[in-house]
Amino acid sequence: MKKLLGKPVFKSLEDSDESEVHRRQNGECCSELFELFDNKPAWSPLTLAQIREKIGEKQKKQNSAIFSIYSGDDFIGLGEWSSSWDTWSPHSWFIIWPEHRRRGYGTEVAKMLLDRTFLENPGHEATAAVPEEDRGAAAFLGRIGFRPIGRMRRVDVSQGQYRDLLFFDILKSEYLQVSKGGRR
Repeated sequence: MKKLLGKPVFKSLEDSDESEVHRRQNGECCSELFELFDNKPAWSPLTLAQIREKIGEKQKKQNSAIFSIYSGDDFIGLGEWSSSWDTWSPHSWFIIWPEHRRRGYGTEVAKMLLDRTFLENPGHEATAAVPEEDRGAAAFLGRIGFRPIGRMRRVDVSQGQYRDLLFFDILKSEYLQVSKGGRR
């Protein structure tokens, strides 16, 4: 694993970032970005205007944020955080662009989002879901303290095969214990 080139920071999503998101959504990150954009079918491309509209809709939600993730001057990913549906269990999501993965950015971003969930919000638990075949994501969640809690069977189809989603969670008390244990 390559080292972090700089600590990630959250920044406002600017027009130039939206153009990059458009390029990614119509390229290698289409299937990863479909949930953020509520885009079905997941493989369908979106225009820049559609992406801007969908981002605008999300940004209008109370207690929600869509943000760029930067390391220095490099736009390395995209994120969302929202407690508009449930203050006690906020939703967060992020993607690190493929060429910036396996450098520690995902771990740092996850810690930053969990800090905001548990230390700056009344959240008491965080949950995550990953496709069953994404063993790397499941292992990543385990490394940062999440525990497996179940699965939803046959919730999606990929290349003609049904897929299950695996669910994980971490309680605020567990996160605080892991944080004290030297993870920081």
